Amino acid sequence: MNARKVAGCMLALVEFILSVLFIWFAISTKVIPMKYLLLAGIALGILPILVVIMQIKKTTGIVGIVISSLVCVALCYGIYLVHHTDKTLDKVTGTTTEITVVNVYVTKDDPAQSINDAVNNNYVFGILKEGEREKVNEAIAEIEKDLSTVLQIKEYPSIFDIAAAVDGGEIKAFIVNSGFVEALDGSEEYTHYSDKLRVLIEKKIETEVPVTTPVEKPEVPKQAGSFVAYISGIDTFGDVSVKARSDVNILAVVNRNSRQMLLLSTPRDYWVPLTVSGTSRDKLTHAGIYGIDVSMGTLEMLYDVNIDYFVRVNFSGFENIINALGGVDVESQFAFSTKMGTNSYSYQVGKNHLMGDAALAFARERYSFRDGDFQRGRNQMAVIKAVVSALESSKILSNFTEVLDSLASSFETNMSKDELGELIQEQLQTDKSWTVLTYSAKGTAAMRPCYSSGGGERSVVLQDDASIEYANELIRKVLAGETMTQEELNNNAP
Repeated sequence: MNARKVAGCMLALVEFILSVLFIWFAISTKVIPMKYLLLAGIALGILPILVVIMQIKKTTGIVGIVISSLVCVALCYGIYLVHHTDKTLDKVTGTTTEITVVNVYVTKDDPAQSINDAVNNNYVFGILKEGEREKVNEAIAEIEKDLSTVLQIKEYPSIFDIAAAVDGGEIKAFIVNSGFVEALDGSEEYTHYSDKLRVLIEKKIETEVPVTTPVEKPEVPKQAGSFVAYISGIDTFGDVSVKARSDVNILAVVNRNSRQMLLLSTPRDYWVPLTVSGTSRDKLTHAGIYGIDVSMGTLEMLYDVNIDYFVRVNFSGFENIINALGGVDVESQFAFSTKMGTNSYSYQVGKNHLMGDAALAFARERYSFRDGDFQRGRNQMAVIKAVVSALESSKILSNFTEVLDSLASSFETNMSKDELGELIQEQLQTDKSWTVLTYSAKGTAAMRPCYSSGGGERSVVLQDDASIEYANELIRKVLAGETMTQEELNNNAP
């Protein structure tokens, strides 16, 4: 056997080994339908045999070597893609933990440059009487152990009282879950309060996300394969696992049989009892400070449904995913302009092709509208609809690795890898697009006492009972497989 034949047979063997590896990794992702893998396996199994047969003649042998070389290169790239996909899915699915960031704060002009300076100068540290107290106590214990000392502590009923104590010179430092400082930033009297603060030390505490106890609800007819997911857009840049205010609170009610998805938006300032607040009420957005389970449980108490999954995306992730898709086409009900940071953005009525930063500004703006936060909720759902449409198109294939990388750093869900893979397989095997319906819960602005502010009155949105009941009716219809149009939904809305 001459050298060319030997090379051709060896190359065919390499091709076969790469084919086996490719199929193995593809199966492990759990997203490629088995019938496609079977067809690919047959084709990839036959090719090396053909290459060996082609070595009988010189001309066909050379052609066979060229073909086999190209297939090997393609298989190497394919193995990289499926392995990358598998690792990304492992990272973003099956999430069971959250991170509480507990910081020690002083003002920016405070002379203390370290926690040691603060302790040596007999600082009294303000803490919340309630509000992630267990995690704060854990952080304090770690600091005291590291410094071999006992911190001087003073309790306050709310983060607003702590801020007042700092501004009044009563205390120089305080220790809280960073989410409470974000809550200060979102208030009328302490807007951007974090800009005047400096962190002396940060403690990250990882904990298991508690499993929410199903709420006693009326029996809801539910087709097999239907589910409800809570989409939380957390008000932070950076680690998606960090507990923070949830500025986006959307229930995605999904029926895989009817291919209908209802996006139900609840205003961030809805005045509702939290699962941790007893009979006291608070803004819905503040539930996220206490954990994703509190947000889910709070919405379960509000609506007649139990939530199956959560999906968390932070603001930086929001931008990254849309940029990876090459932008999305968002329908705007109004023409308006807004600013985010130093950048200005303008939108027209109808379709707007938006990259990540423009889409984020579109979803965050509320001051340009008479409906304020209600219109912001509708705009957020418009962006989600645009993302769903982009994910159904071929755009995801042309930017596949970029989409994966953006998901890995900014998206997480408690849905298992198998469950998500099943959804993706369904999408790959059907040419039916999703019908995405949207509805926003209504309410009226008011001033009411809030749990996180120690009973102090804050600007909130009072729920509209007729709107909530209609939302419950829509949830039941989608889960039961009843189909409707957006026009019908709008015409029947209270």
